[in-house]
Order: sequence, then structure tokens, then C-alpha cells
Amino acid sequence: MLYLETNSLDPTWNLAFEEAAQEWDQAEDVMMLWQNRNAIIVGRYQNAEKEVNLKAAEEIGAKVVRRSSGGGTVYHDMGNLNYTFIRPVNYRKKLDLSILSKPMEEALNFMGIPAMVQGRNDITLDGKKISGTAQRIHNKKLMHHGTLLFDVDLDVLQNVLNVDPSKIISKGINSVRSRVTNIKEHVPAGKYPDMQAFWKGLIAAFAKEGPLTRIDPPAQLLEKAKMLQETKYATWEWNFGRAPAFQYHNSKRFTGGTLEVDVNVENGLISACRFCGDFMGLVELDDLQQAMIGLKYEAVSVLSQLNKLELSLYLGSITAEEVINCMFDGN
Repeated sequence: MLYLETNSLDPTWNLAFEEAAQEWDQAEDVMMLWQNRNAIIVGRYQNAEKEVNLKAAEEIGAKVVRRSSGGGTVYHDMGNLNYTFIRPVNYRKKLDLSILSKPMEEALNFMGIPAMVQGRNDITLDGKKISGTAQRIHNKKLMHHGTLLFDVDLDVLQNVLNVDPSKIISKGINSVRSRVTNIKEHVPAGKYPDMQAFWKGLIAAFAKEGPLTRIDPPAQLLEKAKMLQETKYATWEWNFGRAPAFQYHNSKRFTGGTLEVDVNVENGLISACRFCGDFMGLVELDDLQQAMIGLKYEAVSVLSQLNKLELSLYLGSITAEEVINCMFDGN
């Protein structure tokens, strides 16, 4: 496995670097560890204005940047360590995404940290979240990435994120602060006193599983990252964009995540459709949304079209029946 570092704390560069690494034309698996300074990273299919307390983010100088994968919005500071794994994959075959977090669980366990995978995309300690993960398929490669809350300012985290009340209620909890914990509070006595020690310990743990070859990023990867940073991740169009004025909006929470639907209907036909949420989609939603255009705005027509698609690639474990439930308010 190749090991890369981004050599930057800028989220627009780091996310561009990550995508460039997924587009890099080489066959070996890749592992990356990296950090963002003071950033809020929005899931690919979410509305930044809804998920982020923009005033609080501005007050602390946090950049708001959209990533290429699905899932929810997260806060990064220098107490957080991000990880990325990239490997070739045949996405036409059924993928068991539940096993992707196991290597990180095992590495943390090797370090004496009793972490465990829980739910659809969390790694926990003592029942509290220390890592959220997401995935994306692109260029015939699967990218699996996540956060590691080592020593994050949890009060700031709570302040800058606008949490969906339905998510809190469904999990029977009172606040963001009660749901998460820092790894540093759970490490063995005398071990990993700071981020640098934890970072080195994690590299050593993965090196035990197999050869880990550290390399400098090749020129073509850096050139691609620079282009992606300038044309995508540093732009308002990518991070916020302008949503059209839809006539119908609904949001519902399912086991596979929150699904938001915006639909514009003209003469009884769907003329525009947009899906958002923190579901674990693997590919861009353009084809799914385009497939809705021109359909009669009725459950039977939409369900028939959804059943023709490989819906899990777009919406993770959210089902066609749940999409109908949201689009037509359960009627």
C-alpha cells in the first residue's frame, strides 16, 4: 500500500488532492492521513446553508467546503485527523460497505484503543462517536474516508453545526456534545500524549498489517489537485451553488439517512428534481435526477422509474418505497 500526505492544512487543497489521488492512474492501494485547519466539510448531497451555522463559522474563520462523498457535515480542527483509503473496485458487483471501517477499528485496537464499528458509518468508543465515514466510487476506484476525533474542541463543533432535530430524536439523544468523544480521553496511560504521537502510532499500526510505502506525490497528481482546487473546491458554485425555486419540498428521516426532495411540477409533469441528504451515495446524482424529468407527478410513474435504476449507488440503503414516501408525503 502506498502512503501519501497532502502537506497542507487548507481544506480546498486537501479535498482536491484526495480527488486527484482517486483519479491517479496507478493500480496500488493508497492510504492518506491529513488535517484541515478550522473547516466545516459538507456532505456531497447536503444543503450547506441548512447544515452549517454560517455566522458562527465566520466568527471563527472556518472555511465551508463541500466534499465529493455523501454522508453528513463534520467539523475539522487541529485536534482532528482525517484518513483516506483508495483501492480499485468493480462497482457493478455488490459491495459490502459495512466492512470498510474494520481496518481502522483493528488498527485502533492494536494501539490499545477499544474502538468498534457501530451503525452504518460510525466508529465509537464507550458508545460515543469518534469517527464518521463516507465513500465514493469514481474512476473505477472506491474511496473510503473518515474523521478521527483525537482532541477536537467539542464546544466549537456543537456551535458551528446545525443538527437536524429529527436525527437527534431518532437516536434518543440531547445534543451533539453528548454524542461524541475525543480519543485522547480513552488512550492507555502515557500513550499518544499529542496528535503527532497518535499520527505516528496509526502509521505503525497499519504497517503491521502489510508493507506501507511512503512516497512523495508525483507531479501529475499535484497538477491535477491544483486544477481541482481552483475550478471546484475553492469556488462558491461547488460549495454553495444556487438552488432553483422548487414548488414542492419534503424531508424525512429513514434508517439509511435523511432524504430531502425538491420537485418542480409543470402541467402535471416533473420539470426539475433535486435530492439532498446525508445518505451514503456512491456516485453523482445527476443521472438519477435526470431520470425524474418528464415523468407524471404520481407515485406509480416515479416508482416504476426508480425500480429500473441501481438505486443503492445513488442513495445508499434508502429504498425506492422510501423515496416515494418522501416525494408524495406517504400518500
